[in-house]
Amino acid sequence: MSQLVTRPGGGPVAVVENGPLVSAIVVTRNRESHLRECLSGLMEQSISDRLEVIVVDQGSDECEWAVVADLQRRYPNLASLKVPAAAAGRGVNMALKAASGRYLTILDATDRLNRDAYERLAAALEGNPTAMLAYGDTCFTAIPHESFANHTSYGKVIWPDYTAQQLSHLSDVAPHPLWRRELHDSVGFLPEGYPNYGLREFLLKVVARFRMQHLEEFTGLKLIAASSQPAQAAPQPVATAAHEPVAVAQPVAPLEPPVAVRQQGTQVAPAAGLSADEAYAELAALLKTGEPQQATTALKNHLARYPQHAVAHNDLAAVSYQTGDVEQALQHYRQAVRLEPEESVYQKNLADLLFVETGETDEAINIYLKLLEKAPRDVETLLNLGLICKGVGQHDAAESFLQRALEIEPWNQAVREQLSELRQARATAAAPQAPAPAPAAAAAKAQAEADEDEYERSAEERYQTSQDLVAEGDLAAAEAVLHKIIALYPEFAPAHNDLAVLAYQHGDKETARARYEKAAQLAPGNSTFQKNLADFYFIEGCNVDGAINIYLEQLKKEPRNIETLMSLGKICTLLDRPQEAESFYGKVIHIEPWNRDARECLNTLKQAANG
Repeated sequence: MSQLVTRPGGGPVAVVENGPLVSAIVVTRNRESHLRECLSGLMEQSISDRLEVIVVDQGSDECEWAVVADLQRRYPNLASLKVPAAAAGRGVNMALKAASGRYLTILDATDRLNRDAYERLAAALEGNPTAMLAYGDTCFTAIPHESFANHTSYGKVIWPDYTAQQLSHLSDVAPHPLWRRELHDSVGFLPEGYPNYGLREFLLKVVARFRMQHLEEFTGLKLIAASSQPAQAAPQPVATAAHEPVAVAQPVAPLEPPVAVRQQGTQVAPAAGLSADEAYAELAALLKTGEPQQATTALKNHLARYPQHAVAHNDLAAVSYQTGDVEQALQHYRQAVRLEPEESVYQKNLADLLFVETGETDEAINIYLKLLEKAPRDVETLLNLGLICKGVGQHDAAESFLQRALEIEPWNQAVREQLSELRQARATAAAPQAPAPAPAAAAAKAQAEADEDEYERSAEERYQTSQDLVAEGDLAAAEAVLHKIIALYPEFAPAHNDLAVLAYQHGDKETARARYEKAAQLAPGNSTFQKNLADFYFIEGCNVDGAINIYLEQLKKEPRNIETLMSLGKICTLLDRPQEAESFYGKVIHIEPWNRDARECLNTLKQAANG
């Protein structure tokens, strides 16, 4: 909820002369299962006593904040910054501005580093005063939860000594550079709206004016895509670069000819010794940089050997759609869903294609409704349902879905724009058509409307005005409208909820608490307002038991709600109530035996109990 950097003691972030040597910005979104390993690894860096870590949570749907809160009990050099998904691009720069280290760096929650990586990179800069940025070489793996010291290699890249010409041709750059904080005074901060946090574009500005130091040692480990939840594909420099990175991994086997039509009952044998994921990892570079026809051929060859590999079916569907083969895309999206029916990404891809290309709206809506049952606060699902219903003329249903999404994320501009557009279209359609008035009559009418008693406007109409103002970025005006609503309609719960969100963003936690409590009191049946209050209670530590009670009440209404069960399990874990936590995780597994998060949490509890 908050966009403020918070520390365990609640103190402000300040740049001090004798502060940390390095500030590491860890970026995460829905990487809860990776975050603890990443942060624990950073705290084992050889310069951990001179290291500051700021976690930027980019609107995650998972509980990264709980992991950070737990680790902050042990590590006073750990700070956090949570921003809405709509402000994700600004989050990294906010953290860089708040950082107090002499040197700065960025990494993903799935990244792992050599234990002395920051010490060596900092020493390289201190030994070369003319260099403003240093970077090392990179190892890659497709197996999650491995460490730099002990990982399954899927390739290594020795990066070149960058020049402006080289960087202009490269699509990927060294992922873990370290730079002097004063560099931002000359070239500004990272540009927003670019892949990989704008790191390549940032390096282009740096190399144009300053020297960069290449440390010819492997300093970091990057996770590449080899499963249904990819982190990042292995980098592939453009062939026209003057000095390309030198590949030191085993070469990828050459692609075979396209798969021919086989007689019934014949199969192509899998590659010796390789699982489907391992074989697929070798295709990652080609799928990222190759031509669509090459990618299609490679995927068909792969599926000939591994016909049950869902992620390959999904990616072949995406490539097929890119080349205009809608029928083949639909076939492989359906196959991916059949093989892994609980993977929401495949479900959403299929639903989107059904709606956009085939006109099978009912099936698309049914898919999204099933996803919504499992994740009732998934804003993306709510938004897509709203768009589909709007497209087929089901305006009441569309407005309902969009309004629910907005209650969950009041800052979501895309949702606000769609809801505003829908309401304006409905109002225009409902308005009677009248002949255009004469100029004098028009002026009189305008004056009459301006003088109209403001009490005649409903709370809903005023609330829509506040939403429109937020969509335009005028938060001050929106806040004023919300206060006016409360003055006229003191029992209008959505206004209290939105004022709570704005107050929290301003750092006024007392007001935020009062508003959240009022919204929950006025609308006890609104699960969004209830969960917002529970989240506030727990995050701020002001009423943890109250948070648990709210979630338990929600559980009575929806006893199979996975999100509520997982939240209760994680809260109980942090409060050192392992038996209660185990009970909640066990219920999740009973409902969804395939739920990996619940199984991982339950295994962690059992390991802790066994010492």
